[in-house]
Amino acid sequence: MTKTPPQNAWGNTVVIAGQGNGARAAALSLAAARVPVTIEPALAASGSAGPPDWQSVLALSPAARHMLESLCVWRALDLPSSPICDMQVFGRPAAVSHAAAQTGGLLTPQLGFASKGEETALGHIVSLAALARALDKQVQKQVEVGAINVLPAALVDFDGTKKGAKKQALLADGTHITIALLVDLYRQAPPWRRRMAVQNLTHDYHAAALVGHLKAGRPHGQLAAQIFLPDGPMALLPLPAHDELALVWSLPRDRAHALAYLGGDILAHELAQASEGRFGALAPIGEMAVQDLHLSLAQEVTGPAYLALGDAAHIIHPLAGQGFNLSLRDAAALADTLYEARALGLPFDDATMLEGYAKARRADAAVTAATTHGLVRLFQGNAAPLGRLGLGLVGRMAERRPAWRRAFTAQANAGVAHNDTPRLMRGAAFPHSD
Repeated sequence: MTKTPPQNAWGNTVVIAGQGNGARAAALSLAAARVPVTIEPALAASGSAGPPDWQSVLALSPAARHMLESLCVWRALDLPSSPICDMQVFGRPAAVSHAAAQTGGLLTPQLGFASKGEETALGHIVSLAALARALDKQVQKQVEVGAINVLPAALVDFDGTKKGAKKQALLADGTHITIALLVDLYRQAPPWRRRMAVQNLTHDYHAAALVGHLKAGRPHGQLAAQIFLPDGPMALLPLPAHDELALVWSLPRDRAHALAYLGGDILAHELAQASEGRFGALAPIGEMAVQDLHLSLAQEVTGPAYLALGDAAHIIHPLAGQGFNLSLRDAAALADTLYEARALGLPFDDATMLEGYAKARRADAAVTAATTHGLVRLFQGNAAPLGRLGLGLVGRMAERRPAWRRAFTAQANAGVAHNDTPRLMRGAAFPHSD
């Protein structure tokens, strides 16, 4: 049963506009900070169908795990996670002779990281479907106890452009309500964002990610492998079963769709050629899926009583598995920001407060996007030899200088050891300010 606040209470609520995991995580984060938060009816409706359990996965940083533990999402996972205890990056020349290919050994690890076990894992692999169910379950619980409210009808439009005027949201039933702040997570631009005419920095990779569940011929030993190939990077990620892997392979779109359609022995052959048998023979389990790859960065993430978060603010290449981690950092930072605003007696749409949030989040998104985009460009085409040389140099420096290795690991961990990391990503609770 959903709960709707009285009409005179809408003016102080923060509305989450969007669907999916990012929107659910944002709603739970604001509820944890005791911010009045309201979601759309579709987000409150449970039981939506997702992909097969291990067809698509997410690589979560230790900081992201801390956050999901704080939100009681981690314990609600109905499938086990798989720790990444070792990570190796491989490179291959853009062109090799047939004879050289037969000898093997073309893939040599040029950069690697290792943990001291599961407690200090570099990250965790989780099923996207299982995470969606866990987030949905926690949202339902928070709705039941009244920590998250639900709009009486879907959000159709929003007008926060008039400075000092009431911020009006139009619902599908024709009613208008006044809200404090709109948090936009829609991937495709809704009417209010199109009206704001904010230009996004975009790039079409003309590529797609081939994702799926694989059976391996030998145990993975909790090793995650990133292989830079001429056609695009391939990630092989350890799953809970010792001989199963998740595949994320960036390829030209036509080839990705063809391999997904053909599957079976043809795909197994292509996987063997690309991985050079690092995990033994690889065979698909179930159907593959294909996801088109784009880059999009919002030049502005705030406006009058408006804030873009998650997919509305950034869409990046999946190379480093940082897309959802970045959205979680957005949500955790927003929870801190609105919690502090409420403690100081500031309105949730305070322009100075929102700009402080936006400045930090733009910087994080820009650095993450530039890193993944730069690596993709550097390891393909004429620049590939330079990319492999740079990766090899970084690997050797990391071996000789422990401080470099710690810095790389901290970056992958989203700065979890830093005091300025949002509370939720440190596993910390919000103090009661009442």
